[in-house]
Amino acid sequence: MKIISKFKDFYDYKVTKYGVDEKLVYTRKTYCEYFQVLIGNISNINIDYRISEDDFNKNLKDDTKPIDEKNIHKILFIGEKLIHLFFTENAVYTHFDIKNENDLRKLNDFQYKKEITFKNEKKFSIFSKFGSDWDNLLSFNRKKLITYDIDKDDIILNEPMLLIELIGTSKSSRYLYTYKFTYNPNLSKIGVYIDEDFIWQSLVEFLSNKRSEKEISPEVSNENKILSKGFDLKTSFRPNMKKKHKGDI
Repeated sequence: MKIISKFKDFYDYKVTKYGVDEKLVYTRKTYCEYFQVLIGNISNINIDYRISEDDFNKNLKDDTKPIDEKNIHKILFIGEKLIHLFFTENAVYTHFDIKNENDLRKLNDFQYKKEITFKNEKKFSIFSKFGSDWDNLLSFNRKKLITYDIDKDDIILNEPMLLIELIGTSKSSRYLYTYKFTYNPNLSKIGVYIDEDFIWQSLVEFLSNKRSEKEISPEVSNENKILSKGFDLKTSFRPNMKKKHKGDI
């Protein structure tokens, strides 16, 4: 894998072990977008209503009440691998750090906090709004998490890394939740440290699968896309229609 990035992350040094593959390029550009969701379930997200970072800062930030929780659950996709993140007062943990797997049980209806004990014997009451999405989360499948009819080329499915976090509720409607989707985050900057080999291998697997998909289904050129919609390239993209002559009815 070849990483193109303006920043360094803690797993980058693994290139010395795995080498550089020019055919598998990870363009690690960090950016984000926002979604407002009724009731707060990820499955209710409408991907046709996306809010850019600029639009959020200009129009919605002041109307958003931040989530006031010290210990909160977030979701990270590394390739197709789903990682549960638990941001606490003490540190950032993952589901690999949980002492008892039963602690990762499905949340009951209207139960937004769960007590989790980690391998270092630290115990926290973790706030999570992912209860209604639990079955889809445990499927370890990005597309199942976003149950809307999402296009296979959508960035949600195609960026190698995706961090999903609940950041607040609307001040004008407490049932309207705001989620932030951050693509290709700097993991060390947010305090997330996972086995470096796991990260590298997960990214390589993801990029390899995406490359294979493109080889099986090659991209359609813009000209062919235009023609497939019944438009004529020579007449300002107007539909091909039989020209009428003088005297035609």
